[in-house]
Amino acid sequence: MTASVMHLLDSLESRLEQAQSELQSLRNENAQLKQQLVEQAVTLQKTLDEPSVSAQEALAPEAAPTTPEPNAAEQVVPEPADPPQAQEAQEEVAPQAPVVEQPSPHSLLKEWYQRYPQAFFKGHTKPLKIGIHQDLTAREPWSGKLIRRTLANYVNLPRYLKSVREGVDRIDLDGQPAGKVDKEASMHASDKRHEKQAKGQLKGAQEVAKIDPKNETEQKVDAPKKNKPSNDVHSEAKKNEPQKPLSLEDKLKGLQQKFEVR
Repeated sequence: MTASVMHLLDSLESRLEQAQSELQSLRNENAQLKQQLVEQAVTLQKTLDEPSVSAQEALAPEAAPTTPEPNAAEQVVPEPADPPQAQEAQEEVAPQAPVVEQPSPHSLLKEWYQRYPQAFFKGHTKPLKIGIHQDLTAREPWSGKLIRRTLANYVNLPRYLKSVREGVDRIDLDGQPAGKVDKEASMHASDKRHEKQAKGQLKGAQEVAKIDPKNETEQKVDAPKKNKPSNDVHSEAKKNEPQKPLSLEDKLKGLQQKFEVR
């Protein structure tokens, strides 16, 4: 017990001596800093006390040598013409920085196929992470509008819409997993794909109609016939019916009617 107390006292004494030495060194540094501040103050005061050349000239303007004012004829002195080299230097225009023309969304997408082969595919496609346009904005030198338009061209492709299925992993620009496709995104992609298919079928039917105008002309010609009133149809049918031969009684009745009229 006594040994531990003595050891503790020795450690405290050593710490006290160390603290005193550090305090003494801090005092010495403080004294040096004070001395430096005093010297800087003295130097600054000397600088402020010395009169400047402009102030001396303002106090004694009469000491400045007077120059005679030139006559009116002497004032109009033609300036020397600039040498040809100086004129050429003035005419030279500073070269402007080359203007980088923005690519079209289609051509930029072709670049992304090569620049990010783990994210953009021409064949088997994988869904991209949500907010990938922010990653592209950080890496690409183009405007956010161009990046969004290029992304819209890619994510509206039929093969991309087909790949957006519920539970499938999304990927980032390096091909690493970045979330999964939820049910809402899968349904939205499916509706969009069906809508595109319907538009494609309608467009194909319109193109077929343009290619075969004869069929359309026949339909227009047949249309008035179908829309004729029923009376005209019956009259035409009667005209087209074969006439039956008259019987002997009908002939006699006809002759009697003729004689009665006379």
